[in-house]
Amino acid sequence: MWLKKDFIIFATLFYHFSIVYSCHETERSALLSFKSLLTDPSNRLTSWQSGNCCNWKGIKCSSSGHVVVVNLRNPNPVEVMININKEVVSNFKNTSDFSLKGTISPLLFTLDHMRHLDLSFNNFMYSKLPVEISNLTKLTYLNLSNAMFQDSIATQFSNLTSLRSLDLSCANLVPDFSSVSVSLTFPLKLDFGSLFSFISYGYLSSPNLRWLQGLRRLRYLVLTGVDLSKASESFHWAKPISSLSNLKSLHLSSCNISGRIPVGQLLNLTNLATLDMSSNVLTSSIPDLLSNLSTLSVLDFSSNDLDGHVSYIPQLKELSVSGNPAMTIDLVSMFSAPWPQLTFLDISFVRVAGMIPPSLSNSSSLSFFRADGCSIQGSIPSSVTKLKKLSVLMLNDNDITGQLPVSMSSLVSLQYLSMSQNRLEGHIPISICQIASLKYLNLEWNDLTGRLPLCILQLPKLSSLYIQRNRLNGNMPLSLFRKSRLDEISLGTSGLSLEINDQDQLFVQTFQPKILDFTSCNMRGEIPDFFSNFTSLVVLNFANNSLSGAIPHWLFNLPSLSILSLPMNNLRGIIPPMIQLKSSHFPTIVNLARNKLQGPLPSQLENVNVIDLSLNNFVGSIPSRIGEVPGIRSISLSGNTIHGLIPESFCQATNVLQVLDLSNNSLSGTIQRNMGNCKSLIYLNLGQNKLTGSVPKELERVTSLRYLDLNGNKLEGSFPKMIENFQDLEILILAGNIFEGPIPNFIGELHGLRILVLSSNIFNESIPEGLMKLENLQYIGLSRNNLSGPIPENLDGLKMMTKRKNEATILGYVYSLKFTGAQLEIVTKGQIHWLETVYSYNTGFDVSSNALTGKIPEKIGLLSGIPFLNLSHNNLFGLIPKTIGDMISLESLDLSYNHFRGEIPVTLALLDFLQHLNMSYNNLSGRVPRNPHFDTLYQDGAAYIGNKYLCGTPDGMNCSSNGPSIITETTENEYDQENVLTIGGTNTGGQ
Repeated sequence: MWLKKDFIIFATLFYHFSIVYSCHETERSALLSFKSLLTDPSNRLTSWQSGNCCNWKGIKCSSSGHVVVVNLRNPNPVEVMININKEVVSNFKNTSDFSLKGTISPLLFTLDHMRHLDLSFNNFMYSKLPVEISNLTKLTYLNLSNAMFQDSIATQFSNLTSLRSLDLSCANLVPDFSSVSVSLTFPLKLDFGSLFSFISYGYLSSPNLRWLQGLRRLRYLVLTGVDLSKASESFHWAKPISSLSNLKSLHLSSCNISGRIPVGQLLNLTNLATLDMSSNVLTSSIPDLLSNLSTLSVLDFSSNDLDGHVSYIPQLKELSVSGNPAMTIDLVSMFSAPWPQLTFLDISFVRVAGMIPPSLSNSSSLSFFRADGCSIQGSIPSSVTKLKKLSVLMLNDNDITGQLPVSMSSLVSLQYLSMSQNRLEGHIPISICQIASLKYLNLEWNDLTGRLPLCILQLPKLSSLYIQRNRLNGNMPLSLFRKSRLDEISLGTSGLSLEINDQDQLFVQTFQPKILDFTSCNMRGEIPDFFSNFTSLVVLNFANNSLSGAIPHWLFNLPSLSILSLPMNNLRGIIPPMIQLKSSHFPTIVNLARNKLQGPLPSQLENVNVIDLSLNNFVGSIPSRIGEVPGIRSISLSGNTIHGLIPESFCQATNVLQVLDLSNNSLSGTIQRNMGNCKSLIYLNLGQNKLTGSVPKELERVTSLRYLDLNGNKLEGSFPKMIENFQDLEILILAGNIFEGPIPNFIGELHGLRILVLSSNIFNESIPEGLMKLENLQYIGLSRNNLSGPIPENLDGLKMMTKRKNEATILGYVYSLKFTGAQLEIVTKGQIHWLETVYSYNTGFDVSSNALTGKIPEKIGLLSGIPFLNLSHNNLFGLIPKTIGDMISLESLDLSYNHFRGEIPVTLALLDFLQHLNMSYNNLSGRVPRNPHFDTLYQDGAAYIGNKYLCGTPDGMNCSSNGPSIITETTENEYDQENVLTIGGTNTGGQ
C-alpha cells in the first residue's frame, strides 16, 4: 500500500516538473561531479554530458531552473533468490548490470532545492551515508534503499524536516529455497518452512532512534534490515517513533529488534495503517491494545518468538503471524466474532488447536489463507467453499483427514490450492475441473485413491500439478499432456503408470514443461526423442522406472536443464565426456545411479553441484578435473570398477565439497593429505577399496565430519587421533583394516556418535568405560579384535539401546536436495547381513571374537531396545544373568564359545521375538527352559552343543527322570507385554 502512495507522490512531482526549464550552471556542474565518481555499465547516464541538465535522464527542474528531482533508481535490479545451498543466485536472464557503482560526490548535496531523491538499488560500495545530505532540507521523498551503504545512522537525516517518505532499507525479501528440507522420518516428508528470507544489500545500524524526532511530517518510514539491536535494548526505544503522528506506514522488518512489542509508543500513531515488525526477536504476546488503532489495516508479526493468542482486531485487512511456534491459535475462538475486512491471513507454523471451524466462511472478504505446519486436525468444512473471493488456500503439513469437498467448485476465484502432507483420502473430485481460475494444484503426500480426473489436464490456466506420494491407480499415456499448458508436473510414486506411446509424434509447441517428475511411474522403453524439444525443461526426474537403451546425448544439452535424475533404471551405454547444467533455484544435479552404464567417467563437468554415478559399470580412473568443478558439493562414484589414485584435485583450497563417496571400487595408494582442505566435508566414504598407509593427520581440519567410513582397506597404525576433533561425528566405521593399539578414551567424548564399527582390526586392551556413556549410540561393533578385560559394568548410559523405537527414522543426510544414507554390515542370527538403509531401530551390541574376560554385567538387561547381542568367542565366565530376560527386543542372542556355567535362566523363555539362539560350547548345566515359543528354537539341540551337563541336548546328560523345567503362564504374565512393539521392516532391513 505504501508503495502506491509513493508512486502517487512521485507521479505528481513528475507531472509538475515535466515542463523543461534551463538548469543553473552550478547545479549542472554538481551533477557532472556526481557522475564522475560512478561507473555506469548500462550507460544510463549517457545524456549527462552537455546542454541543459533539466533534459538529462532522471532529472527534473522547477520553473526557476533548479533541480528538484533526481531519480536514479536502478530500473532493473537483479532478481535474486536463495537456492537450496543457501547461496544467493541471480534469476535475471539479462546479464547486463544496470546498477551505478562508486561513491557519492558531496556536490550532489549542494542541490538544495531538491525535493525528490531516489538512489535505490545501486551499488555505493559500502561507503558511508553522506553527512552533507542534511543540507537538503526541502526533501519530501528520500529513497536510499538497497544501495550498499555501510554506516551508523546518527544525525544525517535530522534536518530533513520536510520528509514525508523515507526508505533506508538494506535488506530485501527474496524467495528462499534453502528452507525446503527433508525430514528423515519414514516415510520421508518435505518441510517447506518459510518460503522467503531477507538478504542484505549493505549494512546500516542505529544505536537509537532520536534522529527521527524532528521528522514529524513523515508518512512512510521503511527501515527494513537496519540493525536496531542496540536501540531496542532500551525499554523506551520506540518513543521517538511515537512523535510521528502523521505516520501511515511503518516497516521495521528484519531489524534484530528484541523484547516486547512497544505498544505504549505505537498507540500515539493514530493514522497508522501498516505495521510490519516481521523477522525480529520479539518475545511478548500481541497486545490487545492494538485494536485501539482504528486505522490499522495491515499487521505483520511473522517470524518472531511471540506467544499467546491472536488479538481481535476487526479492522485488519491483512494479518500475518506465521513462524511463531510458541503462539497458540484457537480458530473456533478467533472466528467466533466477524473479521469483516480481512482479506489476507497467514498463520503458518504456529500451533492451532483443533479443526478449521465452519465460521471461517463468515470472513467473506478472505482471499488468502495460509496455515501450513499448524497440526490442524479433522476434515475441511464444506462451508469453506462459500469463500467466493478466496484465491490462495495453503494447508500443507497438517493432519487434515477426510475427503476434498465436492463443492470445491464453488471457489470460483481459487488460483492456488496446496494441501500436501496431510491424510486426505478418497477420490479427487471431478468437480475440481470446474475451477477455471486454478493455476496451482498440490495434493502430494496424502492417501488419495482412484483415478486422476483427466479433465484437470485441460484446465485453461493450470500451470502446476503435484500429486506424488498418493495411492492413485490407472494408466496415463504421455500423449495426454501434448495439449496441456502445464509447466510443472509431478506424478512420482502416485500409483499412476505412465505409458510412452507414439514415439515419433510431435508435441504441440505450447507444451514446454519446466518440471517433470515421473518417479516410480512404471515407465518402459527408451527416453522419447521428442523430449529434445523441451527447451524450458529445468527438472527431469524419471527415477525408479524400467527405462532402457542409451541416454541420448542431446539430453545433456537441453538449454535450461538444472536437474537430470535417472537412477534405478536399466539404462546402458556410455555418457558424454562433458556435462553442463544451467543454474536455477535448485542445485544442479546429475543422478544416474543404479543403472548399467559403462565406459569412462565424464572428464569435464560445468556448473554441476551434485553428481551421482554410483552402482554402474564405469571403468578407468577418476578424472582429475571432477574435483576442480567450482561449486561441486557432492560426488558419489561408489560401486563401479574404478582404479588408480584418489586425485589431489578433490580438495583444493576453494572447494565446498560436502559429500564424497568413492567406496566399493579398486582405488589404491594413500589417502591424500590435502583431503584436510575439504573443510566443508560432512560425509566421507572411502570404504572397500585398496587404500594403504595411515590416515593423514591433516584430516583433523575437517571438523564438520558427521560420517566417516574407511572400512575394508589396508590402512594401518594406531586409532586415528584426529577423530577426536570430529565433535559432530555420528557414524564411524573403521572395520576391516590393520589398525592396532588401544581404543582411545576420547571416543567417549564424541557425544553425537550413533554407530561405531571397529571390527576386524588388531585393537587391544580394554573397552573404554566412556563408550558406555554415549547416549545416542545405537550400534557397537567391536568384534574380531584382541580386546581384553571385562565388559564395562555401567551400561545404563546407552540410552538409545534401552528402549524400543516407535519411529522408523532413517540415518542419513540431505545436502543439495540429495539424500546420502548410512550403510552397515552386521552379524546377526549367525549370518552376515548388509543394510543398505539403516534405521533407528537397527541397534545392536557385538563384541564377539575377542579375549574379553569376566562376567556379563547384571545391567545388560537395561538394553531392552536392541534386537541382537553377540558376546560369542570370548573368555567370559560365570552365570548367565537372569536380567537378559528383560531384553524384550532380542531376536538374536549368541553366547557361544565362552566359559559360562550354571543353568540357562528361565527368563530367556519370555523373549517372544527371539529367533536365533546359540549357547554352544560353554559349561552350562541343568534343564533347558521350555515354553511353546522357546521350544521351536533349534529342536535338534544345535544351539546347545558342547555343554555336556545340559539335560536333553545331543551331547549332554539324560535328565529325563527329573522331568522338564517348564515356565508357567503366571510367570510370563508378570512381564508387561503391552510395551512390546514389533519392529517393522527388520527382516527386509537385512537382519
